[in-house]
Amino acid sequence: MRLNKYLAQNLFISRRKADEKIAAGQVKVNNHIVNVGTIVEEEDVIQVDGEVIKSRGRHEYYKFYKPKGYICSHQKQGDAPIIFDLIGKSYLKFGGRLDKDSEGLMLLSTDGDWLNGIFNAKNKISKKYLIKIKNPFPKGKKFKQNINHNGEVLKINNYKLINKYTYEVTLMTGKNHEIRRIFRFNNLKIVSLKRNRIGKYSIKDLSPGDLVKININE
Repeated sequence: MRLNKYLAQNLFISRRKADEKIAAGQVKVNNHIVNVGTIVEEEDVIQVDGEVIKSRGRHEYYKFYKPKGYICSHQKQGDAPIIFDLIGKSYLKFGGRLDKDSEGLMLLSTDGDWLNGIFNAKNKISKKYLIKIKNPFPKGKKFKQNINHNGEVLKINNYKLINKYTYEVTLMTGKNHEIRRIFRFNNLKIVSLKRNRIGKYSIKDLSPGDLVKININE
């Protein structure tokens, strides 16, 4: 395994940050300072700033129901609570960030490659959301699901009207505030936004704040 991947998995840092530490001479393998690109084996002793870094072993995979009011971050941002205040396990990476005012399904893991595979738009894995709005969409107008906002193309792949106040929306991407920006463009005020599904993973049977281990091979 490449050393930067090992450090990313076991220190909860990005591979780029791991490479920076290696390049700065902060990392030793078997008591020797090494270079970026080093390959390590299971039996190697790896130290960062003099501390031995132990492997966490097998990867962990979780579904998480993020409640409204929490920020998706490892670092505090003002007085707002962060998701790790609820779940602990701060070594986990997360995918599918939801904004503070949104709720619903997230995926967390020690396996960054797995998360990147799911949330990379190129892989076209669908995400489904339930959107509730304040006022019904005016009759006779067409809902614009593809827009250009400040030079950025935003797209809802599919939507279904559950009732005059509720939409089910499907995205293949996950650009910043994509759904909110499209609904705002259509002059629709969102009251609540909840993600119910990411690919084959569903929020079914989860309550707000629940963290449940999953088997990705099932």
